[in-house]
Amino acid sequence: MRFSVERDVLADATGWAARYVPKPTAGAQQVLTGLLLEATMPTPDQDQAGDQAQARGGAPGPALTVSAFDSEVAARAPVEAVVTEPGRVVVPGRLLADVVRNLPDAPVVVEATETRVIIECGAARFRIPALAVEDYPVLPAFPPPVGEVDTLGFAAAVAQVAPAAGRDDALPVLTAVRLEIARGGLTMVATDRYRLAVRTIPWQPTVDDPDAVAHVPARLLADVAKLPTTASRVMLGMGVDEAGVPRFGLSVNGRQTIVRLLEGSFPNYRRLLPETSELTVTAPTAVLAAAVRRVALVATRTAPLRFTFSAGQVVAEAGDGGGAQASELVPVEYDGPELSVLFNPAFLLDGLAAVEGDEAIIGFATADPEIASSKPAVLTGKDDGEDYRYLLMPIRTGTA
Repeated sequence: MRFSVERDVLADATGWAARYVPKPTAGAQQVLTGLLLEATMPTPDQDQAGDQAQARGGAPGPALTVSAFDSEVAARAPVEAVVTEPGRVVVPGRLLADVVRNLPDAPVVVEATETRVIIECGAARFRIPALAVEDYPVLPAFPPPVGEVDTLGFAAAVAQVAPAAGRDDALPVLTAVRLEIARGGLTMVATDRYRLAVRTIPWQPTVDDPDAVAHVPARLLADVAKLPTTASRVMLGMGVDEAGVPRFGLSVNGRQTIVRLLEGSFPNYRRLLPETSELTVTAPTAVLAAAVRRVALVATRTAPLRFTFSAGQVVAEAGDGGGAQASELVPVEYDGPELSVLFNPAFLLDGLAAVEGDEAIIGFATADPEIASSKPAVLTGKDDGEDYRYLLMPIRTGTA
């Protein structure tokens, strides 16, 4: 195999794909720690299609594909390259990404055999042993497309919801973001049993009957959403592969991420969301978050953050009589009875960070302050309406 490519283009593709390369561990398949490079020669039809694309101001089809696979997640990145000899090779993934990233600013020439890869760029030359390409598994195909969503809107929604997902692998389904796909909107849900985040965004179905549910690992979804891109749309795919494995796919600018869906019964979250809020607090989001961060410095498991709401203000306090203490008053809009409630400060900060706009609303389902202090509170932005809700379980008195 032999091809030439621009350094920055190859560095971007290998750096992106290497994110999905598993770290070497005892008993793991060594070949999966590599990146699969596949170079192809265009056929006459592809040459013609490339000429037509260039005539329209576009680019010819990619001749190189960089892929990663860890048995659960597959990633493919198309790369524009000049191929003089087609072929396939598996190169140690993290090493390849590091080498290419540090090459001089010049075209890169890659030549490979079954046993070694030579990389030349300017005066730099690297020789890297290749991994057994025949041992590399077949990557799953991108599942059938079901629709498209705005890239920025999708990323913002994932950032609002993913922090509420669980981190205990003993309950895999709670480590997922639940995607509820329907013609009327795309709803994302996550919960770790102590808080719940729900966000609905518009999208564009590309099938007649898009209704479906997918449990996608939250960490993967968050990583994909954070990656910078110039693409305006994300293509979503969903289906079952040839082995009967349920898969979910994300395609951005031709880069595909395909993940095995998590199995399990997701909690019936809708019954947890109160229909109305009898007591509401409107607070400046940034001011309240800053106060929580300061007071939380002395919060402990046995002395968490206490909020005391009264007319026109809330006092945040933490600590106990035997150690450090802190309190801070924040002006808010509130005219209900005095209400005292305990919150996990980290969970509260996650919710405040997800609020859009300058003001946050905290709603309590009942006007009875004693009952309200033990029932879930619903946090949302003043401008979010029903599109985003963050439900936070209070800490019971005497527990953490």
